[in-house]
Amino acid sequence: MSRTRKFFGGLVLSYAYQGLLVVTGLWLTPFMLRHIGQHDYGLWLVGTQLLAYLTLTDFGVVALLPLETAYATGRGGGVETASDLPFIVGRTVRLVFYQLPIVIAVAAIMWFTIPAEWQALRGPLAVILIGFVIAFPLRILHALLQGLQDLAFLGWLQMVSWTVTTAMTIFMVLQGWSLMALAVGWLLLQVLPAPISLYRLVKQFPAVLPRSIPPMVWKATLPLLGRGFWISVAQIAQALMNNTDLLIIGRLLGPAAVVPYSCTGKLANVLANQAQILMQVATPGLCELKTGGSRQQLLQVLVAMTRGILTFSGLVFCIVLLVNHWFVDWWVTGRQYGGFALTAGILFNVVVRHWTTTTSYSVFCFGYQRRISLTNLGDGLVTVCSCVGLTMLLGPVGAPLGSSAGACLISLPCNLWMMAKETDVSLAQLANMMLRSWAWRFALVAAATVAVATRWSPKNLPEAVVAVVSVTIVYVLVMLPNVLRPPLGNYIAPLLASFRGKYTALQMRISA
Repeated sequence: MSRTRKFFGGLVLSYAYQGLLVVTGLWLTPFMLRHIGQHDYGLWLVGTQLLAYLTLTDFGVVALLPLETAYATGRGGGVETASDLPFIVGRTVRLVFYQLPIVIAVAAIMWFTIPAEWQALRGPLAVILIGFVIAFPLRILHALLQGLQDLAFLGWLQMVSWTVTTAMTIFMVLQGWSLMALAVGWLLLQVLPAPISLYRLVKQFPAVLPRSIPPMVWKATLPLLGRGFWISVAQIAQALMNNTDLLIIGRLLGPAAVVPYSCTGKLANVLANQAQILMQVATPGLCELKTGGSRQQLLQVLVAMTRGILTFSGLVFCIVLLVNHWFVDWWVTGRQYGGFALTAGILFNVVVRHWTTTTSYSVFCFGYQRRISLTNLGDGLVTVCSCVGLTMLLGPVGAPLGSSAGACLISLPCNLWMMAKETDVSLAQLANMMLRSWAWRFALVAAATVAVATRWSPKNLPEAVVAVVSVTIVYVLVMLPNVLRPPLGNYIAPLLASFRGKYTALQMRISA
């Protein structure tokens, strides 16, 4: 199976899974509040947030395994001929088990230091901490399959596992298990996919599994740990870039200002996650292409992915700008709508951050973990400072504009320069190839959308549907020449031809 087919197969299932989460999440949250209560459900949210601190004990070792797997596959010319892959897997297993005592110690400290007012969480927290310790080495299986680009299988496994465990959790909640039901459901979600993933590896990729765990060669392992350290730095930077706006608004403008800001950005933020999903799916293929392809191939793929993501970003901008006022009013009443300017600022930041996400993942896949971590850290610091200053000056709209400033001043120039170096083109040429045919089309449709949105907003669901369909049709017609133009068209055209062929064959079977 080609990299393109693996990519699209995994991407479709990833989007399907995200759609399932969004739809069911709209129902699950009020269900949990009704049967568990706001206090206990709030405790659960706090407890699961504690797991973020446990993930820092990984030192980036498991996060590097998909990349190392893809690199080895690219060097060897395929999975069967990647002779060093079993050693890489075995080394990762040994490193993870070396880290396991640290994970156990940190988990124990978390449990023993739980505040007295959180006593209702003590039992469920013990379950999820034990589950995290058990799942800590099992994550290797998922990471290895991701590196092997078995993305369609992982997508199906993720959807089935989540559906089964969610159904079991709902049943336990109805039986009165309260917080323990959520803890047991979370534990099952972490553990159940592991034996299925192992069976898949044994049956489909037996050559990648080590016959024994190799001895630790620290001289060769220390560089790997160093790269993993920079991944941990990147995680800190990610928190600065993405998780500081609410804190800043709450501190400067008061907690009451956080609610309309969050509600106004909800629809945009849900759609904004799709770019990161796309790049996560594409990461193993980019790593393999970096070691097994030419610079011209790499350039074409990067330009195609950037155009594709920016095309999607532009559509999100136009749709949300037009219907967001109605959506917030329908969801949580119009009192929580932060205004047109805030919506536009959030959406502008979505477009900028989508481009930043593409460049960041690309540089990461080139093997520059230290560089991308430092770049992201600089971006995060500038973002925080800009958010504080602009929020004091402009109010809530200053937060997304501050994030855009961090991206434009730090991440984009640094990442684009490295991408230009790796693909052997100038910075101006690279930016021109990515933006020229997209930017003026987006500006044209966006300007028309702004003109409409400042004068009219949907009042009900039928009007909202008509607005979404109308702006989508206009946007697609304007953007279609850009989408079908190489290099993006080199990937889209065969996909469309395949769909047409399947549709024609289905019509013939129906006619027969």
